[in-house]
Amino acid sequence: LLEEVVALKPRHVLSRLTLANLLHWTGDHAGAAETYRQAILLEPGHAGALIGLSQSLLSAGDPTGALAASQAAAAAAPGDPAAHLALAAALMSLTQPAAAATAYRAAAACQPDAAEAHVGLALALLQSGEAEAALHCAERAVALDDKLAPAWFALGAVLRAIGRPEPAAQALERSVGLDPAHAAAHLSLGIAYIDLDQPSPAKRHLLRAVEIDPASKEAHANLSSLYYRSDHWQAAREHAQRALELDPEMIVAHQNLAGLLARDGREEEARRHRDLAYGKQNLFITKAAQPIQRVLVLMTSESGNVPERYLLPAARYTRLNWFVEYAQEQQMAALPPYDVVFNTIGDQDFAGPTARNVRRFMAGCTRRVINHPDRIERTSRHLAPALFAGIADVVTPAVARLDAETLATRGFVAAAGLAGITPPLLIRPAGAHGGEGLVLLSTGDDAAAGAAGAAGAAAPVPGRDYYGTAFHDFRSPDGFYRKYRIIFVDRRPYPYHLACAPGWLVHYGTSGTAEHAKLLAEEQRFLDDPEAALGSRAMAAIRAIGERLDLDFCGIDFSLLDDGQVLMFEANATMLVHPEAPDGPLAHKNPYVERILEAFRAMLARPA
Repeated sequence: LLEEVVALKPRHVLSRLTLANLLHWTGDHAGAAETYRQAILLEPGHAGALIGLSQSLLSAGDPTGALAASQAAAAAAPGDPAAHLALAAALMSLTQPAAAATAYRAAAACQPDAAEAHVGLALALLQSGEAEAALHCAERAVALDDKLAPAWFALGAVLRAIGRPEPAAQALERSVGLDPAHAAAHLSLGIAYIDLDQPSPAKRHLLRAVEIDPASKEAHANLSSLYYRSDHWQAAREHAQRALELDPEMIVAHQNLAGLLARDGREEEARRHRDLAYGKQNLFITKAAQPIQRVLVLMTSESGNVPERYLLPAARYTRLNWFVEYAQEQQMAALPPYDVVFNTIGDQDFAGPTARNVRRFMAGCTRRVINHPDRIERTSRHLAPALFAGIADVVTPAVARLDAETLATRGFVAAAGLAGITPPLLIRPAGAHGGEGLVLLSTGDDAAAGAAGAAGAAAPVPGRDYYGTAFHDFRSPDGFYRKYRIIFVDRRPYPYHLACAPGWLVHYGTSGTAEHAKLLAEEQRFLDDPEAALGSRAMAAIRAIGERLDLDFCGIDFSLLDDGQVLMFEANATMLVHPEAPDGPLAHKNPYVERILEAFRAMLARPA
């Protein structure tokens, strides 16, 4: 009908404008743009036609043309908020958030109760690094129209950016409830649930984001990370590869693929992905809205970094995450301002690629350094017997590092035998944690693995070093195996958890401790008073271990033998400290977790 009207009255501007609007609404953006242009030829400076042209060009992927049209619209109708909103949208598309914020402010000045203007201003200010101002605008948008999905989305995005994931998730849930087809809201909600350590809802919303927008590289990259953390290797690989198809420079996807390839022993391919991830950019700054400190975080692109997320919450600390092996000398002399250095390269097995650059940086560093690299070097597993030698009531089993070349020709048992370690012995890949790849060999046959050894696990991965450790039976009289964890902050011990399991491979998350009230009560007694739970001899030994390690932050895993001695399993800085779900079976741990976190932050705040 509109086409017939235009044919009958070719100089009728309103007919062409209405037809253009309809074409735009039905997705024919090119046809809409051409029709808007025809209306403008009939009436130059027509604000409505210029605004529509800008929107159609933006939808058609021409932000430069959209900018020109919206600038003309704003000049033609300076009092029309829609003209300023169109201008702001074009500027945001061209990654000019500061200029876009000015346009959004102009729209709000024209119509103060226009929630859309405050939504846009919040997102523009967030991209400009003005998080506090962005929060005020997002809250204003919600107050103006609490049924507007983009307002809740903006509020959630800002809250997540300033390190408040729980209220962010609540706001984003409101957004997707009002607009279930908004891919960006599902993406942000999935990331918020990752921040809250809730993988199930995180996966659900990230998958929904991909369903709505299959070309969302961020959703694929975050799904890859989520699957990686939960040991779903194939799914992690598939989503990382899809993210890189969409954006060959997606850093997170390269990092995930590097980890997956390294896990398979394909080190050369893993290194190629790390180079692609960090060759162009090795410093990533996360700004807190009101930081109490700026922390330069030394990191390696491989595994083995101290998990710092809860130690340095995003709401309180500005973090400068620096992948040091890719640093150049001129960069070391021109780093942005920082107050303290936190060396998170906590596993010496992965410190090799960074060692040269770390030494160069440390030679000129004048700031306080948490976990000095020289002290981290002493924490390799095979150095533990010498490190803790002479400490009363400490039993440290013999450990040897088995190099890949010897393993390839002799196998695990013979290679360990050269170091004087005979079965039963534990075999684990160098750099592995959490029981990954850990096998108990109880006889002289490499293939005779214990119950925890997966099929084929007793065959070494080519090119990878392993550790061989003498196995010391630590089963308690009640039949359970117990593993205690204590965290040292500034050399002072803090109890973290106690895991009890029916088998020798004790991992807290899979031990089943949370399912038994009696074992939880035992853990509670340990958390309340570790000296009463362990005995004064054991606690004296543990304090001595902390002094010997001489690290600002680290942890130990150990068991208590029947005679009261401490059996050492592991001592290093890569210990994860994190709160538990407040309504979960392990919520009783949270006050003790918070003690550790606050002790770390208090240590960080002390002057050098």
